[in-house]
Amino acid sequence: MQTNIIKMIGVADIASLLNATSGMLAILTAHYQNITLTAILLILAVLFDAIDGPLARKYPSSTKEVFGETIDSLADVISFGVAPAVIIFELYNQPLMIIASILILSCGILRLSRYNTIITEQVGPTKTFIGLPIPVTSFMLSLLLFSNIQEQHIILILMIIIAILMVSTHKYPKIKNNKIFLVCGVLLVLTLIYPINNMLYHIPSYLLIIMGIIYMISPILPIKN
Repeated sequence: MQTNIIKMIGVADIASLLNATSGMLAILTAHYQNITLTAILLILAVLFDAIDGPLARKYPSSTKEVFGETIDSLADVISFGVAPAVIIFELYNQPLMIIASILILSCGILRLSRYNTIITEQVGPTKTFIGLPIPVTSFMLSLLLFSNIQEQHIILILMIIIAILMVSTHKYPKIKNNKIFLVCGVLLVLTLIYPINNMLYHIPSYLLIIMGIIYMISPILPIKN
C-alpha cells in the first residue's frame, strides 16, 4: 500500500488543497475587514472545488479514490463550512449570527457525511444531489458581499435557509446546460471585476443572487428539472 504523500497526491488533490487554502485566507481577510478580497477568495474556493472533479477524471490518481475524496471533503468543510460560519460573525458581529454560524457548520458537516455515505453505494456518476450542495454557502455569501447588501437580517435568514436546505432530502440537479454556464460565467467575471460591478450598480452580482435563489428553491418549483 502506498504511503508516500508526494506520490499519493494527484492533480485533482492540488485543486482541493487550493480550495482549502482559499477558504482559510478568506477567514483571515475577513478578520481584517477586507470585504472585497474575502468575497474573491470565497469565489476562488468554489471554482477550485468545481474543477477538482473534471481533473480527477482527466488525470486519475494511482492511489485509491478514498484518498482524493477525503481531501475534497475536508477542503469543503473548511471553505464552505468553517469559512462562511466564521466570516459572517467576523463581518457582522451580532449575537444572532452565532445561530447561523452553528447551523452552517453543523449542517455542512452532516451534508458532506451523508454524501460520502451515499457514494459508497452509488453506481456511476452523480446526476442529482440530495440536499443543497455545500459550495452554495460560500457562493451566495460572496455574492452578498459583492452586491454590498448590508441588511444583516437578510444575510442571517438566507444563511439559515441555506443550512436547512443542505440537510433536506430535496433533489438538486447537476447543472450541465452550456448556456447557463456561459451566462453565469459572464456575470461572474463582471462581478469579480469590482469597479465594473460597482459601475453597473452591482447588477451582475444581484442577477447571480437571483439565479442562486432560483436554484435553491428549484426542487419545490412546479417545473421539470
